[in-house]
Amino acid sequence: MKEAWLDKDLSFVLLDVRPEAQAQQGFIKGAVNVPEQALDQTLATFPNKELKPPIVIYDAKGDGSAERVAMKLLRAGYPGPRVLTGGYAAWQGAGYAVATGKPADHVTYVPKPKPGTIAVADFRTFAAGIPAGVAVIDVRGSDEVEKTGLIKGAANVPADEIADRLAEIPRDKKVVLHCSTGARAEMAYTILKEKGYQVQYLDATITTSKDGSFTIK
Repeated sequence: MKEAWLDKDLSFVLLDVRPEAQAQQGFIKGAVNVPEQALDQTLATFPNKELKPPIVIYDAKGDGSAERVAMKLLRAGYPGPRVLTGGYAAWQGAGYAVATGKPADHVTYVPKPKPGTIAVADFRTFAAGIPAGVAVIDVRGSDEVEKTGLIKGAANVPADEIADRLAEIPRDKKVVLHCSTGARAEMAYTILKEKGYQVQYLDATITTSKDGSFTIK
């Protein structure tokens, strides 16, 4: 967890499900103390599950309470909560830093934009009337584009063909990528970024229409 989340300064929820008295003796920095027995009462105050907040849970020493909380969160619609193996004892035993005092008791989540993402509002502006210095590229498969249409003025270069079709992608323009969910656009972004392109991608669900219009959720 330390290397995967804390060291990368990613946005996630860290739950300490030990009793309050234990948590006040020491906790992992950034943790929110929600004792297992209080979960049912506090779940209504959790961030909207539609935000899909990454959640990491730890207990005292792997006593099973973190796993039980994870299962409750799964049933409540929160995707893929992770459990810190060995709990707080393992974290402390590894020599990682701990905090003291009173941990937070209210769960909040503010997602941080991924590197290279473009704001939805900016994408809408570009796609509504693509400026001369911008290239909008749809990286979905050509069969998908044929069925659902292409944003007016955009080009189609499937993500799995990007590396072989660099000659079709202008180096003198800002390149803005999209697919249908953002996943393939992110992969294409990584390739173009490594090649030195000025590139961003839309990390959102977008639906295109045959008339060149689109909607974003």
